[in-house]
Amino acid sequence: MATTKTTSRSNSSRFELNGAGDLFGEVRTSDFVAAPSQTHRDTLALIAGTAPTPISTRAEAESRALMDRLLENWRILPSLSADLVEHVMPRILQPPDAVRLRNCWLVVSAFARAQFVACFPLVQALERERTSYSLLKGAATGFRLYPQPYMRASWDNDVGVTRYDVRFAEQLALEVGFRRAQYNKKIDRFERADPLLRAEVESQHYELGFLVRRVGVTNLGGATLEALRSEPWTRWFFRDVESTSPWCYANLDIHHALSLDIPVEQLLATAHRVSSGGKSAIIPSDAWLAAHLIFKIYWEGVHEYRKGLYQFADVVRLVPLLDTAMFESLLEILERYNMVAAAHYVFRRVPLFGVPLPDHIAAFVEDTFTPPSDAKCMQLNDLGDMWARIWGLR
Repeated sequence: MATTKTTSRSNSSRFELNGAGDLFGEVRTSDFVAAPSQTHRDTLALIAGTAPTPISTRAEAESRALMDRLLENWRILPSLSADLVEHVMPRILQPPDAVRLRNCWLVVSAFARAQFVACFPLVQALERERTSYSLLKGAATGFRLYPQPYMRASWDNDVGVTRYDVRFAEQLALEVGFRRAQYNKKIDRFERADPLLRAEVESQHYELGFLVRRVGVTNLGGATLEALRSEPWTRWFFRDVESTSPWCYANLDIHHALSLDIPVEQLLATAHRVSSGGKSAIIPSDAWLAAHLIFKIYWEGVHEYRKGLYQFADVVRLVPLLDTAMFESLLEILERYNMVAAAHYVFRRVPLFGVPLPDHIAAFVEDTFTPPSDAKCMQLNDLGDMWARIWGLR
């Protein structure tokens, strides 16, 4: 996003509710994209980690549509509880879809654990060398918002360091087993990176990407192996699935900025240690976590088709943690990098997931329904609502 300064509003305690009542009344809920279907409602509930209602068997078309939505948003599968997958969803999905969900849940959860195990040694190396760093995106929200850090799956793990430390962090990554690589679609494998192509890409970007580690997984349980071998969709994640030791790729991106316009140094200044599942790591403050989520959801949402819905799993878990002081810090970031409009469009959808907005965030959404009269859309980075595009409807 461009960094044109947005028109300033009064200070952030500015966002006060004017009387009681539902801020998300007729206009706010009817703009869901039309009347939400049962499949939409079920998808939103599962992204939020709750059971869909009613708990009754869906028609065959609805069951298949829900399964398709879940596979589009596969990154949230490990966050679903065993009880939800094994006991509740078989009462909602048609039997073949319930079996498929369990198989995909087992495999994606195993993949997420393998990614975590392969990437965590870099965290340990950075700390051993006393290098300032922070986990980013799903790697960070996994530690902050879920019972285990691998319950938020992703294709890769992201870590932020200063521009000064980028090459040193890359060297540490190489020492713990990563290699510079690029994907070859013809053979469905990563191969040694072309140094000239890599240098050209990195000169115009804000991260070192395609650091890859091949991970042999020797402790997959029998149920996971059977799921991997019986469900073709899961072949995205593991190779050599008929062998006793399937393997996968662990991918790592090292960032020195969040975007071309947002350096990482201010985020690092507020980063702090958290623990999850017996491990600890440095992650951004809740304000920076929220800002990065808003940036990713909105910017990708308005530009790409059917991408970003799964990231609301993080948003709905983070919103209750944003007290007034943390939200004030978030507003400063939003205004500094011209993301107020983006935050409006993201936060206004949270209640659809069954998660109420705290009063100060609800008041922000209400206040920003009407943009400043003296500013144009492009000045505000207001490219319109991303919601319909995320759902694939335009």
